[in-house]
Amino acid sequence: MGDAETGPEQARSRSSPAWSALGFGLAALASSWHALSAPFGLLVGLASAVLAVRALRAGRPRRSAVVALVLAAGAVAASSVALARGAGQRRAEGSAAVLPGAPAGPAGGALEGAAAESRAARERARKELDALERSEPGAPSR
Repeated sequence: MGDAETGPEQARSRSSPAWSALGFGLAALASSWHALSAPFGLLVGLASAVLAVRALRAGRPRRSAVVALVLAAGAVAASSVALARGAGQRRAEGSAAVLPGAPAGPAGGALEGAAAESRAARERARKELDALERSEPGAPSR
């Protein structure tokens, strides 16, 4: 059937909640570094901690459960710090915008020129759409 290294007991221990918690802990740690992914790191880290504690209580492979618990705690802490730093970031008065508007200089001038050239066509199309909406009362609204 199988020797001692690849027997059913070995396969069972590899699929235990401790190994699942370890995988979740690694995933949580990987997503805890940025304010946008930190909520996922926080949730997955908490889930990993719960799985690790359950594995420790069930007497599963102790080393992997302890490593998972440490990874989960680190991920939860890092996610909390990333969320706190991200929540405190506000744009100060007079500072640069997070997403800048149209560029200045030649590129900005080209964009303004293109907008001016197409303004008449856009307004004409908007008037035609408004006229169609008024003539068809049962038509779905935009």
